[in-house]
Amino acid sequence: MMDNQLEQVRDIWVNAFFTGNYEVLAQYEDEHFKVVYEQADRVESNYTRYEKIAHAVKNGVWKPQKPDVEFEEFERRKLEQQLQQDAAMAGVRQSGW
Repeated sequence: MMDNQLEQVRDIWVNAFFTGNYEVLAQYEDEHFKVVYEQADRVESNYTRYEKIAHAVKNGVWKPQKPDVEFEEFERRKLEQQLQQDAAMAGVRQSGW
């Protein structure tokens, strides 16, 4: 149940981000959320980011690119949980037969 809710929230956030809907982003992001740009060695607050998004949307230039993410922590944890469940079920099957 919790994974499904998390996926729904993630989908809402992703849609809001790619459409430039900073008002929805503000509803789903923590007020202290920051974006870290490691290569540029800078940190951007969510309010600064919302202003930049609003400006880009207003001027018709909001065209975010999909980030190059090595892996998603959520997906890794979900896979680990599934593997643990599968291993537990295999143990139950072996001991029950």
